Amino acid sequence: MEDMITGGTPQLGKHRIEALVDGIFAVAMTLLVIELRLPEHLHHATQAELAEALAGLAPTFFSWVVSFIVLAIFWTGNHRLYSYVRHSDGRLLAYTMLSLAGASLMPFASAINNQFASQLAQLVYSSVMIVMAAGALLVATHIHRNPQLCAQPLDRATWRATMVRILGLILVAAVAVPLAGLFPGSANFAFLLLFALNPVSRAVARRAAARNTPAPAS
Repeated sequence: MEDMITGGTPQLGKHRIEALVDGIFAVAMTLLVIELRLPEHLHHATQAELAEALAGLAPTFFSWVVSFIVLAIFWTGNHRLYSYVRHSDGRLLAYTMLSLAGASLMPFASAINNQFASQLAQLVYSSVMIVMAAGALLVATHIHRNPQLCAQPLDRATWRATMVRILGLILVAAVAVPLAGLFPGSANFAFLLLFALNPVSRAVARRAAARNTPAPAS
């Protein structure tokens, strides 16, 4: 895969892959809103009919919120990770492409999740998130283990905090699948747990940084 992408070139500039990341995430975020549409027969609807139609869109709107937040989390994470990078290599490109493959599928998966309140639909939705997360995990680990690619090394505390956020999202996405079988149409509420990941990851980073801080000389 590395040779197919780079043609054997060991070092590549990072700016073109960053531009591709921005473009794919921008398109995916924009396409999410396509599912938020009112029925065509409401052109001359009364206020009560419009209110009823808007209320009917509530599950779709919540799915849009979840999908947009997940994409925003991954874009922000990628932006932070690439801020450490001076130049790329084939493996980093391949891992980034894996994450982008998931991002490009998010509008499709979100549409399925909107239309079908079933465990299979939730499995598709969660699987796309896990693909993105797997790519992001590989990107972060590769950057951490290859400081020669970096303008400044990705320190262990920051890497551990990143792992907590990524693995936490994978866990939440996995838990949502059985929940969809138990509570059809309500499994997306599991993604509210994502808001707990940042404080947990910050605590992990502080603890890791404290362990790496040398004790004062006596």
